[in-house]
Formats: sequence, structure tokens, C-alpha cells
Amino acid sequence: METLFTKITLRRLLVIGIVLLVLTIFVQLRYFMSGFLGAVTLYVLSRSYFLRLTQKYRQKKVLAASWIIFLIVISFGIPIWIILEILIPQINDKIQNPQETIQHFQPVIDWIHNNEVLQRFDFEPGDQQLTEIANRVLSYVPSTLDWIGQFFANIFVALFILYFMLMANRRMEQELYDMLPFSAQAKDYFIRQNIQLIRSNAYGVPILAFSQGIIAIIGYVIFGVDNAMFWGLLTGIASVFPVVGTMVVWIPICIYQMATGNVEGGLMLSVYCLVLVGGIDNVLRFTLLKKMADIHPLITVFGVLLGLQLFGVMGLVFGPLLMSLPQILYTVFKMERHPSLYTGNEPPEDEKDFTPVED
Repeated sequence: METLFTKITLRRLLVIGIVLLVLTIFVQLRYFMSGFLGAVTLYVLSRSYFLRLTQKYRQKKVLAASWIIFLIVISFGIPIWIILEILIPQINDKIQNPQETIQHFQPVIDWIHNNEVLQRFDFEPGDQQLTEIANRVLSYVPSTLDWIGQFFANIFVALFILYFMLMANRRMEQELYDMLPFSAQAKDYFIRQNIQLIRSNAYGVPILAFSQGIIAIIGYVIFGVDNAMFWGLLTGIASVFPVVGTMVVWIPICIYQMATGNVEGGLMLSVYCLVLVGGIDNVLRFTLLKKMADIHPLITVFGVLLGLQLFGVMGLVFGPLLMSLPQILYTVFKMERHPSLYTGNEPPEDEKDFTPVED
């Protein structure tokens, strides 16, 4: 009895020590956490292709991993190049000339002063208030530019880790599979659900941003918005923010169009953005993305808010995953208690290859 008690105590101390060690590593290397999570995401997305190259086409692992990393660099390189060429120079210009930027909003102030409806609410912004708002907004831009440097650093870390994950993929998967303290059926469910969530968020964020950005650019061009490409790209980037999303860009643009005399165009652009730019978000979420993983909208909203605070940009992927974990673990608990109720729940064909096997 004393020997059994000693074994249990040592096991608990070992678990506590491992948890403390993991937390210490997390705190000390939190700057690179987004890079690590990025590597996990890229691994999930590229794993099937890597196995096809190495098993079906008999390519060496080094060549297959290098080829995948090259494709990822090209895929990231094009949108990053567009951002650097179009957005960054204009943002820097607005930072260096804040007064000129503020002057562009003067028609909006005049429109508000002459609007009878707004006057009933005693809403009269002055030049000083506008300057304070503009300076506050512009104060966030330098931190945004610093974030770009951090983004590049984390991309490098993600690709570095991804290479070694691909090289040791089967052994790594087998060890992680063995570490899960569940039955084989529960392990398969747990892994499958997490993979579906990672895939859905990893594909969903850029698909939504690209779709809403393109539709916004078309609308801005049609209704005569100056610098439509710049504002369209900002609209696409704003789609990643929960709740408000693209409205933080297109609502001020519509107000500006009406304030500068293009009332009809501003109203029509408002309807266009409300129906098409905002509508494509709902269409994609309830069709394409729902097939990848059925995530409740509240989980997505609060998951993104939580994820951005914890993990930075990779929180867009892992925030909803973290919010979904309690439900996944509860289902695992029920599977462990009543395994007969979940028999015959086979994974789809394209996900069966995630069951680890030896090399």
C-alpha cells in the first residue's frame, strides 16, 4: 500500500513539474508563440500533400518538405507584396502629414453641422475634437507597423518549425497519439474535431478577407470612391475583426461620399456594402465554412477576441478552437462513459490518414 501511494505521489509530482515547465517555456517564449501555432496550422494544411509526395511519388522527405515551404513562401509572398506596395506607403504618408489627413474630413464636419437630424442630438464636432480623434487613430499605426515586423519573424519561426515537423511527422504523431489519455475511439474524435476547426479557421479567415475585399473594391470603383484599391484592401483586412468587421471602413467612406455632395452615390454605396460586402460573410459562413466545421457564431466572435489577446494574429485560428475545447472534451467524456452509443462513428475518407502509423 505504501509503495502504491509513493507511485501515485511521484506521478502527480511529475505531472505538476511538466505543467510548470510548459508554463515557464510559454511565458519565456511567448513572443514566438504565434510562430509555433502557425507551424501547427501549416502542418495540418500541408500534411496530406507531404504524405502524397513521400509515399505515392516516392520523393525524399527533404525535397518534399523544401518544396512545400517554397510553395508557402510564394503563397504568402504575393499578398504581403501587395500590402507593402499599396498600403504601407500610403499609411506612412498619412502619418507624416496628419494635418492634411484631417483636412479631408472637413466636408464631413460641414455636413454634420448642416444636417437637421443630427442637430437634434446636439452633435457638433469641432476641429479640436476631430484632431484628437485623428491623432488617436494615427497613434495606433506605428504599433501596426511594428506588428508587421513581428509577423515576418513569426513566419520565419513557423517555417523553421514546420520543416522539422514534416521530417518527423509519423513519429511525432504517434507520440502525441499515445499521450492522449483516452480510448482509441475518443482519441480519433478529439483529433478529428481539432483538425476540422484548424482547417475551417485557417481557410475561412483569408477566404472571407479576400472575398469582402474584392467586392468592396468593385463597389468603391463603381460609386466613385477615390483610391478604391487602398480602401478595398483595408476593408478586407478589417473583416478579421469580430462584430464590427468591415463596417469600420465602409461606413465612414459612405458618410464621406454624402458629405462631399455625392448623396445619391453614398446612399447607394451604403446599400451595396450592407447587402453584398456584409452579405458575402453570411453566405460563406453558412455554406462553405459550415461544411468544414460547424462552429457557432458566438464561439467564433468570442474566440477571436480571446485569441487575439492570447496569441496575436494566430488567435484568429486558435481562439475559436480554444473556445470549442470544453464541448469537445465533454463529448470525449461521454464517449468514455458510454462507448456503445458512439460506435460506427467513422471519420471521413480524407481524414482517415490522420490515424498515426509507423514509418
